[in-house]
Amino acid sequence: MTPFFVAGIESEGARAEDAYTELRERSQLDAGCPARPRRIFKLSCRFDGHDREIEVGRPLSKGGDVVVAILDHGRFEPFRVHIDDAGRQPPARVSHPVYSVTEFS
Repeated sequence: MTPFFVAGIESEGARAEDAYTELRERSQLDAGCPARPRRIFKLSCRFDGHDREIEVGRPLSKGGDVVVAILDHGRFEPFRVHIDDAGRQPPARVSHPVYSVTEFS
């Protein structure tokens, strides 16, 4: 079981919650609808033509930026994968269906 964290945020508690709230707001602007409240740690999915596991705290791709959060905007919207790039690019999208979703404990 993995306790909730936002990658790149050193402290726990209020600072992590503030960062997560900000990511949810940015993600809502991108998706056009709010994210579901569940907190996702890892997706097993098809991404960029390959079966992959995308995990918070690990690079999205080899040598790439670290995944800071994965948000679920509902059944008809792709998952939004936010990376540690100071918001310079929109989140990566992972379309449904995914093989499995692992939530934080």
